[in-house]
Order: sequence, then structure tokens, then C-alpha cells
Amino acid sequence: MLDVLIIGAGIIGLSIAYHLKTAYPGKQILVIEAKEGPGLGDTGKSAAAFRSFFYSKTNLALASSSVEFYKHVQEELGFDLGMKFIGYLFLLTKRKYFEIKSALNYIAKKGLDFELIDRDSLEKRINVRTLISHEKDSKLMGLEDIYLGIFIKKAGIIDPLKIVKFYEKQFLKLGGKVAYNTKALELIVEPRKPLGLPNEPYPWQDVRIAGARTNRGVFKAKKTIVAAGAQTPQLLDPIGIDVHVKPKKRQVFAIKAETSELKKLLKVKGFNKENVLPLTILPKGVYIRPAIEENSFWVGMADYIGRAFKWEENPQPELKFYFNGIYMVLFKYFPQFSGAKPSRAWAGFYDTSLDYQPVIFETADLIVAAGTSGSGIMKADAIGRIVKSLYLGEKYAELYGGEKFRVKDLSLDERRVEKEKLVI
Repeated sequence: MLDVLIIGAGIIGLSIAYHLKTAYPGKQILVIEAKEGPGLGDTGKSAAAFRSFFYSKTNLALASSSVEFYKHVQEELGFDLGMKFIGYLFLLTKRKYFEIKSALNYIAKKGLDFELIDRDSLEKRINVRTLISHEKDSKLMGLEDIYLGIFIKKAGIIDPLKIVKFYEKQFLKLGGKVAYNTKALELIVEPRKPLGLPNEPYPWQDVRIAGARTNRGVFKAKKTIVAAGAQTPQLLDPIGIDVHVKPKKRQVFAIKAETSELKKLLKVKGFNKENVLPLTILPKGVYIRPAIEENSFWVGMADYIGRAFKWEENPQPELKFYFNGIYMVLFKYFPQFSGAKPSRAWAGFYDTSLDYQPVIFETADLIVAAGTSGSGIMKADAIGRIVKSLYLGEKYAELYGGEKFRVKDLSLDERRVEKEKLVI
């Protein structure tokens, strides 16, 4: 019997595996993954960005410590994670700015660094159209003028596949094992004290989660950890455990910087040492993420009401979503994208939680780590450390850098998280 079975070899599962194996080198820990390699699910389909800039104390602790750890791995341990501090640039309407102004004041008092950029400076630096609300099509779409920009320096882009490779390599070096092409079909529910009767467990018996049945046989474990992202409800719903997490499809479209106007936009100077456009967030939730290595922009948009909570085995990008949604906003503010068509596209899922913050809890020898809601990459290291402390029965986890984090703050029964006011 295994000491620990971890389901999922994405960034969360491998972070957990690494931290558990580091704490207990002698434990038999197995990670199983349905795909042929690490991070090939939603981890590898993300926009791969990070920021250490939040209102919520919870989000700030998880993201800041994880980002600092990744920086340590790249700069001090010598593992290239593709981490580049290009910054985030939020382009805000006047209405949105005044909605979050109090949060910005609070954040400034905490010493988090950001720069307010006025309208004229934005137009000169990135050639964005800021005054568009008077135009007929803008009125039809409800597009507002850009009032100012907020530039966040401690933010940027990263290669999630390089992070999972780091965690996997260290885990394997410590003696851990990973089984790929191994899909968890169902969790095994067994009585704690078997009576040897047929059809156990009975409703009156005390039960535990004893492992998983997979396409490659049964794996029994003293403790089972589910880190399966958006697929988590598929494993937990059939055994009557409500994780309060649902899958929400998200799509990314790559636009080549082929025209002189797009090349100029990609190579904007003055924001970062890479001399590229920061990850830029427009009104209506459209974002532009530079993909330096491929001379492209990645663009996306979060659609909430109207987008079903629905799992798909092989999600496909929808070109109509790009042309009818993203593009309509994109080229209004940045005419440089006029006529731009995607060179490639992909789709994955957010595992969306009840309050858009992670859910970590234990019940019946089962630990669940889910609900990262699109920010799993920037919080994964902290989540791995919190799960390790939960496994050890510790009240507090020590995050990278030394900050103490109350483990049950992310549980369901003793949940204590602050509302995030910087969801822009």
C-alpha cells in the first residue's frame, strides 16, 4: 500500500508531491496522470502569467510567496523557468478606477509598488485609443473611455511547463514515482473496519477513501490527494463530496506581430528590461499577453454569465468567440489589431471555486486541493506547502520567505478569506 497517492501531475499536483517528498523522503508517494507527461492539462493551456498585487491578504500571501520561490529557483538554483518581470498594465475606465480607488489606497499603505499612468502618457507610450465612447459602435458595445492605467512591476510571464518539470525532477530525484497515461476512473470508498460482508460499505459504517481505480488497475493508499483541477468534481461528485468547484472553459488566441504597427506595439520600451508591452488588461476583461519567443501576442477574455459550467474531454477554441467577442473590443482600443486573425488557438479550463480562491480540505483520508480559478500557476508553490502542512496535521504552514499561513483558512468548514477587490 502506498503512503500517498496524488491524482494529477499538473502544477498543483507536482508542487504537492515535491513538498511532501521533501518533508518525508522515506514515504512511498505516487503521482498518477491521465496524460502522457506533466502539465499537459490546464496548466499548459493557461496564459502563463503572474502578479504579486492583490487586495486580499490570502491572495497576496499565496501569490507573493510562490512568485518569490520561482524567482529563487531561476536566479539562485539555476533552473530557467522562463520567468520575465514584464509587468501588468491595467487600463481602467473612470468608473472602474473609482470602484477600486479605496483598495489601491489600502494597497499603497502596505507598500506594494504600482504606478498610475495618465491618459496622455498612455497614448504616447503604447499608442492606445483612450477616447472612444462617443463613437456609434462603442456606444452599442458599451465601451467606455480609458481614464488611466495602473502599471504593476512585480508581475509578468512564466513558462508553466518548465515549473512542472522542475517539481517533477526534484520529486523523482528524492525517490518519488510518477505514472503517466494512468487515468483515475473512480475513488475507492471502503469501511475503516471491514466486517467481511458482501456489498460493504454499508451506510452505518465509518468509511475512508482508500485510493483509486484506474485504467491501469487499482492503487491503494493510506492517504489520497486529489489535485485534478477542473476534473475534481468528476471524482468527488460520485462519492458524495461537494468541493464547490466547477469547470469553466477559457480560450487563448495567438496573433502574430507581422505588421509594422503590431511589431512596434510588441516592442514597447520603458516598462521593463525586456522592452516589450506589459501584459495589458483592457476594459471588458480582454487581455493582451506578449509571447516574446514567438513574436506574437496571446489574447483572451473571461466570459462568465452565458458560458456554461461544463467539462469537455478535449476542449476546442471557438473562432466565433474571438471574432465576435475579443476582436470587437481589441481593435477599438488598439487599431493595430485591425484585421488580425489568430495563427493558432487553444482552450482549457478554470476550476472555479465559490469565491475564486483555492479550496483545500481533508475528509476521510482524502485531501482535496482545487478551486484555483485561473490563478493556479501563481499560487502553486504556496498551495503545495499548505497541503503538506495539512497532511502533517499542522495548524500553520510556512510559506516560502517565512510567512505563516493558517491551513484551515482555505477549508470549507473554517474558511476565512477576504473578498478580492482587484478582480479587474
